[in-house]
Amino acid sequence: MFSEAFLAGLWASVGSTLGKLSGSENVVGDSYIIWGCLLVNMMLVNTWGCRHYLRSLDAASNSVAPTVISAASSYVLSGIIGIVLFRESSSITWWIGAMLIVIGLTLTTQARDKKKTE
Repeated sequence: MFSEAFLAGLWASVGSTLGKLSGSENVVGDSYIIWGCLLVNMMLVNTWGCRHYLRSLDAASNSVAPTVISAASSYVLSGIIGIVLFRESSSITWWIGAMLIVIGLTLTTQARDKKKTE
């Protein structure tokens, strides 16, 4: 379940990267062929990500864990791709915020004890 959910987040990050590349004048230029290929690949990658996400939902006992894992991995990987590939700037504040989001998402997946005190 974990690996399928992580792969769903990974493919979501790749899909958004392809979408951003398709809108980049430096990559596409005036070529509708490059633009079309990037968009078709974006749709294929997003479909592949949905496949992994659905498989992780099928393997899990609840829907929270796969959702949290795929969202957290997508968020962090998108940030890393933005920094490495697009040379976007990031600050320590962004990384602290990203880690707080991941920690918060992780806390929501923790099972609660249902012990009643009498």
